[in-house]
Amino acid sequence: MTGVFVAGCGPAGAVTALALAARGVPVTVADLPRPDEGDHDIVLTGPALQALDTLPGWDRSLVRPLDGLEVRFGSGEGETYTGLGGGVCDRADLIAALRRLLDAAGVRLVSSEVTAVHPGGAVLAGGDAIAADHVVVASGGSGPLTPEPASHATGVVRARRYLGDIGPRMRLWFPTPESNSPRAQPTPVWILPGTDGTCTVAAARLGGTPPDLPELLTAMGLGALRPAGPEATGLVSGAFTPDRALHHGALLVGDAAGLVNPFTGEGLSYAIQSGLLAAEAIGAHPGEPEAAREDYRGALARAFVGYFESARHASRRYHLAWRILAATSGSPHPFYAKGRRAILLPGGLAGLGSEDEPSLPGGEELVLLPFLAACDEVSVATVRNEWPFLARLAITGATRRGLRPATLFFAAMAAAGTVPKVEYAPVGAAIELATLGALAFLGPPARPSPGAPRGVDWASATTVLAGDFLLAQASRLVAESAPEASWAFSEWLGELTRLRAERLDPDRPAEAAEVFAALLEFPARIGATLGGADPATVHAVRNFGGQCGRALLHAEDILALRGERTRLDITLPALLEGRVSALPGLLGEPELTVADLETERRRSAALTAAAQACRHARDLAQKAASEVPSAVAATILREFVATVAAPSG
Repeated sequence: MTGVFVAGCGPAGAVTALALAARGVPVTVADLPRPDEGDHDIVLTGPALQALDTLPGWDRSLVRPLDGLEVRFGSGEGETYTGLGGGVCDRADLIAALRRLLDAAGVRLVSSEVTAVHPGGAVLAGGDAIAADHVVVASGGSGPLTPEPASHATGVVRARRYLGDIGPRMRLWFPTPESNSPRAQPTPVWILPGTDGTCTVAAARLGGTPPDLPELLTAMGLGALRPAGPEATGLVSGAFTPDRALHHGALLVGDAAGLVNPFTGEGLSYAIQSGLLAAEAIGAHPGEPEAAREDYRGALARAFVGYFESARHASRRYHLAWRILAATSGSPHPFYAKGRRAILLPGGLAGLGSEDEPSLPGGEELVLLPFLAACDEVSVATVRNEWPFLARLAITGATRRGLRPATLFFAAMAAAGTVPKVEYAPVGAAIELATLGALAFLGPPARPSPGAPRGVDWASATTVLAGDFLLAQASRLVAESAPEASWAFSEWLGELTRLRAERLDPDRPAEAAEVFAALLEFPARIGATLGGADPATVHAVRNFGGQCGRALLHAEDILALRGERTRLDITLPALLEGRVSALPGLLGEPELTVADLETERRRSAALTAAAQACRHARDLAQKAASEVPSAVAATILREFVATVAAPSG
């Protein structure tokens, strides 16, 4: 009898076993060497590396850090993403390193195929039975141990090492879909820089004919690359659902759970993350396999909520998704920037929202997190069917307590001294969806695309449709859950529209800071009102929200001036061209441009002005928070604005 039996010793299975061994759980792993997997490099994303770093003995020196990722659609210009924290390593080296760690951890390794699993154990190829409290399947995308996926969710990945120096960056290319094939599937092509003048080319395709690497390289203009090793071929599955990850009493991880992004073809990051989640679930319920299975199901739903629906949606509507992404590639508009990250970047849950998080004492965090989790559930359930990628945008990070309007709404509701009821989560979700909808109309107006496919301006059409959809769904949520707030909610949306229109009109005086003040003033005001606060407290909380919104805009200016990633994923040119920045008002130059800030002296002066304005708004918000009678609410508010204004020093 063993504590845990793992079928498969690829990255997902090895990580699961190592994480369990680190907890002192006895583990047996069964697998056979697979020489047909070839000699080639693989991508390890930032989240994957962070997960591997948690394993005792892991040596990151195996991984070659990368300068960035260039994404290109058809013959269009490429867009480069930096700061992703990923790298490349040889697949065989990774497997060998993980096996050495398994040996060092005392994990029992059995050289055998596994023919069947069941609650309480497994059967090996020779007929031997192994009894175990928990069973994990990490045997790949197809086979006797996994449920049969639909044909459109399975496919082939091919990889090969080539001679040719492609530079220091990874490349991800999406070929133009054939116009005579309305059901064309994505064929993402990854090119990874290697050593000694080599590179690895990998391509995946679900539900169609296997990808042809030479044909794809020729289409990319890289037909001169010459093979430097055998071609490796494998089966992949993008059929993930939380329920599908439980089969015959076993927890399925990695490809066995269908955790391959059907749009980008990337799966290693999710394999490693799912292995850690399985180990956590088993470690929390030793000897309780049913409880561990339910825990794992919930963890997968939370970790990948909205993500794979988004990828499948984009995959099944590849013509539409390709046109939208190609039309908005390189656009500095925050809605497009976050949308591209939601669909394209192989980062699991990480990287969409602000990484900044208010530092809260344990008591405040304990009451806040369940409310934010409920808001997430409502948001995703509201939009995931019609616009799956919006579900991906509606969540903000692994801990889900970053700089969120719902946090402000919660604190304002608590201002009267009572813990907000979870029944108000739909209002918090509505506020966040409406804020996301407002984001669609924030930033530089979309430029018409000359020669757009089928004569459609895909960027503008997507912005209008998605933004209107979000605002409509937010209004519906408020009407159903808190009808007494419907009129105020409608007025807020109208005010946002008016302020934004005035800001875009050069003859109107609206300040950019007023738009951001309105974005955060309403969550504070309506929260305090619904929470039953007295008029003085409502006034204080409302003032806090307005000043917090101003501090947020000034912080965006600071980050953009420094060339750092902003909370809204908006660049300095986009801030100025879209009349979103507060810098023109602060510097007394209504027509300020990026060219005006090229000198070190001018940029330094702009940074100083923005930092002073940010700290001033922060101080006023802190003063307003001190007037809130509830200690819990005041603490959350103070930490919230301190985090917002952190870039100002």
